[in-house]
Parts: sequence; C-alpha cells; structure tokens
Amino acid sequence: MLVKDVDSWNRIIRQGEGYIYNDFGTQFPGDSPTWNTRDFNKLHRATCTQVKRMTYITEGKLTKHFFQSRKEAIDWLESNRKEQGYTFCTFCNP
Repeated sequence: MLVKDVDSWNRIIRQGEGYIYNDFGTQFPGDSPTWNTRDFNKLHRATCTQVKRMTYITEGKLTKHFFQSRKEAIDWLESNRKEQGYTFCTFCNP
C-alpha cells in the first residue's frame, strides 16, 4: 500500500509491524548515467532506525510503500520494481 498521508505513516511507525519500501530511487533518478537507482530503493522493517528518520513524502512525492509481511513486499517488488532493482536495508536485515 502506498502511504498517502501523515496519519497513516505515523500509525505504521508507532505500531512497528510490517515492512516499508523506500521508493526513493525510482522517484528521483536524475539525469546522471551513474545514478544507481537500485541502491536507493530499499526494503526496511517498520522498526528500522532508518525508517524512523524518514517522512512519507520526499520533495512532494509519495515514496513509501507499506506491506504487512516480507512475502507480500517481495511479491510486489518482483512484480513492480524488478527492472529498476531494489535492495534490502543492511541496518535491519529484513
């Protein structure tokens, strides 16, 4: 589920369950041929310290997706972000 408002975002963070996909790289690819989109698209646990520093929007764009389970997240990523690529957060190792 794309997180569309601050109330939903705060509830997800407060509950600390599930996974957050930060779709940063596909939203801000820039014009540089050296931009590595894959490294900016990360799947985190909702409890990750990196997530707690984030907001649900970046420069006015919706960039966070919430999933109840790791399987749900990976199924969505494989269907929707396989071409762009994605990584798993090394801080929380989902």
